[in-house]
Amino acid sequence: MIEEPLTPPGGNGQLTFALRLAAEALPRFGIAPDARIDGLPLSENVVLRVTPRTGVPVVLRISRQGSNTPIEIRSELAWIEALRMQSSAPVPDVLHTVDGESVLTLTDRETGEAASISVFENVPGHEPAEAELLAVLPRLGRISGELHNHSTHWQRPSWFVRKRWDLEAAFGPNSRWGDWRVGVTDPGQRTLIEQAERVVRKRLEAFGTGPERFGLIHADLRTANVLVDGSDIRVIDFDDAGFGWWLYELAAALTFYENDPECDAMVEAWIRGYREVRQLSEADAREVPTFLVFRRLLTLAFLANNTDIAVSREMMPGLPEKTADLSAAYLGRFS
Repeated sequence: MIEEPLTPPGGNGQLTFALRLAAEALPRFGIAPDARIDGLPLSENVVLRVTPRTGVPVVLRISRQGSNTPIEIRSELAWIEALRMQSSAPVPDVLHTVDGESVLTLTDRETGEAASISVFENVPGHEPAEAELLAVLPRLGRISGELHNHSTHWQRPSWFVRKRWDLEAAFGPNSRWGDWRVGVTDPGQRTLIEQAERVVRKRLEAFGTGPERFGLIHADLRTANVLVDGSDIRVIDFDDAGFGWWLYELAAALTFYENDPECDAMVEAWIRGYREVRQLSEADAREVPTFLVFRRLLTLAFLANNTDIAVSREMMPGLPEKTADLSAAYLGRFS
């Protein structure tokens, strides 16, 4: 049952689609269909908090076609479960169906569209506010180091498949989130950002994708995916997990903070925590500004090509101008 209105982008069609699939999926996960269902903020997936009449809440994620394939989702969940068993990284539990499956693929009876359903532990806590961020970042850097230590040594299943976050994904003809230029109408801003993109490409090509710099990462540890509960901090939403540069994790953590006057202090705080558990050379650390611009261009592309979601409506105004300012500072440092 619904006790609070759900208003995901796409209107009633997306809402009813999600509820039809949830009603079918819940019994398969051993959850009674009379559970309360509340909507959570949307991005690429429909996410619902499900509270049974008896028992604890869980989070149900509906991944529509066109995002990750069922085998990619199964791979994501395999890493989360391995992290829970083999590391101290604070990640959510993955729930299984009564048949022992981590991913359930269903076809909507009305539209014929297939979607993948996965269910997670409901993690308590709140997204860190800007005033909390400097205190949180050393712990987030440490967690990132723990994730990278695990992924470096983990023997992945032979069927494991996840996407790459590299230059092709950001700027190639089939870029993951589209072309950032869609969101930049001012010719001067576009020219400046294009100049920065060229320098980013050149420097990352030289930086390389060797195993000492590139591997399996979370890829989206921004504040929306970090939950603070008293002295505890946990990370959620591995939907973007894939193969990328270790330092992309830092850039993702500072999403939307790249222009902040405290950005340098934030970078130092994250690196301090990271180095508690994993080596990071000074040569690599000097490339952080490149990753900040790289991530900003990916973010700009995502928001500009997904204008119907709340984060785009909130963050796109002024973002092209801020990206041009960021590009100018970057070019002044590296051109």
